[in-house]
Amino acid sequence: MEMWQIGKRAYAQCFVVLGFLVAVWPYQGSKADGPCVYLNEHGDIVSVRSAAAAPPRFRSAVYCNNNQTEKIAQPEDVKFQGPAGRASFTTDLGPMEVRWPRTVEECFGRSPSRAVADAAAAVNRALKSARFASEVKYNRQEWSLVFTDRATAIREFPSAITLGGHPGFMVPPSQIYIIADFISPDCSKNGVADAVLTQVLLHEMGHVVEHVLLGGAVTDGDRQRAEGFASWFEQYSSEFASNIPAGSVKSFYKSLANQGLSAPSATFSGSPQDYAVAALAFQAIVDRKGVQGLMKVYSGIRDARLPMVTAVEREFGWDSKTFEREMRLAASR
Repeated sequence: MEMWQIGKRAYAQCFVVLGFLVAVWPYQGSKADGPCVYLNEHGDIVSVRSAAAAPPRFRSAVYCNNNQTEKIAQPEDVKFQGPAGRASFTTDLGPMEVRWPRTVEECFGRSPSRAVADAAAAVNRALKSARFASEVKYNRQEWSLVFTDRATAIREFPSAITLGGHPGFMVPPSQIYIIADFISPDCSKNGVADAVLTQVLLHEMGHVVEHVLLGGAVTDGDRQRAEGFASWFEQYSSEFASNIPAGSVKSFYKSLANQGLSAPSATFSGSPQDYAVAALAFQAIVDRKGVQGLMKVYSGIRDARLPMVTAVEREFGWDSKTFEREMRLAASR
């Protein structure tokens, strides 16, 4: 199966947690409506109204909103059941610490540490390829990443994360969490799962890049801007990843963007189409003004605390109609 054909099955929402703002990335994952959840014998998330409503053999493993933590543990504090792996290594982006339960090694062809190192190398090459701001191009910081399985995620993470089937999220400044089951549902070692894992990592690293561009500050909680940048950066940096076919990620997002443009939504709801359309704003700027132009926009967002549309209008003179036209042109190229 081609990598970009798995969108409905394994492309999962990723997001950045800013305070407790949760922003997400393309996927229709498992949804649960009840206040309590458990994993059934097939590993599916099942919602029930109470622990007593679950089958007896699952009641001891039911997690409810009133007993599930809403605080995200530090990556080094996430608790695994069973043997775990750990790796520390240096990259051009800074030192990285990675932890994972040994069970997730069965789901990918590469070890979690190798996948992280390869993604970091792709991000570094992407940043060096164009006129990104020096604060991100030469930024070095400590990174902490943790891989979990779905059962661990239900125990350790807030329901807002696990019930949506999100495979990855970032907590500033550079803490990344990966839920393997939402990337490789069948837990089979193949190139598709490895490529999607790389995309998830690139997306989350994109959130870190934007956090640095914003000077480490949360500006206005603009989820559309945050996810648009990360989705654009995912596409941009994927061209520097050795295990992703050239152009495949851009093609996938372009298809979603055109679907979104054909039936535009009034608000950013977090659908795959919303993510793709949000990324178009960044692609349109880069197409016309280059990466350097995008960096100027971020200077306005950071230094003058401007909303993105205002920063774009001030920098380029694009009103809303012009900006929309440029986005449509970007989708048609």
